[in-house]
Amino acid sequence: MIPDRNQSLMRFWPLPLLVMLGAMLGVWHDNNLQHGRPDTLSALITTVASTPATLLSSTSQWVDHKTSWIFHGYQISRENRRLKSEIAALKQQNIQLQVEASRGVRLSQAQKLYQSSSPPPVAARVISLRSDPDFDTIIINRGTNSSIHKHSVVITPNGLVGEVYEVSANTAGVVLITDPNGMVSARDLRAGAHAVGMCKGDFSSLIPMVNISAESDIAPGDEVVTSGYGVYPPGILIGKVLAVHLDRAQMEKVATIQAAVHFSSLSEVYVIQ
Repeated sequence: MIPDRNQSLMRFWPLPLLVMLGAMLGVWHDNNLQHGRPDTLSALITTVASTPATLLSSTSQWVDHKTSWIFHGYQISRENRRLKSEIAALKQQNIQLQVEASRGVRLSQAQKLYQSSSPPPVAARVISLRSDPDFDTIIINRGTNSSIHKHSVVITPNGLVGEVYEVSANTAGVVLITDPNGMVSARDLRAGAHAVGMCKGDFSSLIPMVNISAESDIAPGDEVVTSGYGVYPPGILIGKVLAVHLDRAQMEKVATIQAAVHFSSLSEVYVIQ
């Protein structure tokens, strides 16, 4: 039993040794402080203790630097979504403003048209586009009851549409200037051009202007209007010259005119009485 007790006591021998070492270090530390000498032990303990803290702080900064893009990327993505939504809303507002501006211009042009004509043109609604597939025609909801007659001239504020070819009490058929039967005597509006000819439709908004003298000074960009020969009064805009070429066989110039009126989307017209 005694040997066992001794072995148990021997297991605790480091404890008194540590107590004595601590006491000696404490006395040495106090002695250094009293004499103003540097405390190497405190500096060593501070260095040992601060190293893990410094390492931990550096590691934390490195991790933050390497992973912060994840959080920033999420914020940027959310900001992009917000900006896209605002841009879409602004585009919709811009489209609406353009529609309102177009409507205002059309009403202003219509008002000028009424003021410049005597008697005023009769407003009509297009109720059928190209009612006969073999001809470029439209049907409007005005007829003899509105003083419309055969050969009445049909226009819009943008330009010339065509001529009434048949009429009933409340409707009228209009042959468009894009139809081969809708020939129009035309002239170049630019001063000094002195170009006259005939616009003859070919079922397209690009209307050939033929019978132009080879010496005529007609050029792309020029506006072409009715010359006043035939049923059409002078000065109604037909369209703008896109191209000009010389037909050597006929020794004349041929111009391609972009019609001023969008025939595929006609909804309302005016009939000159």
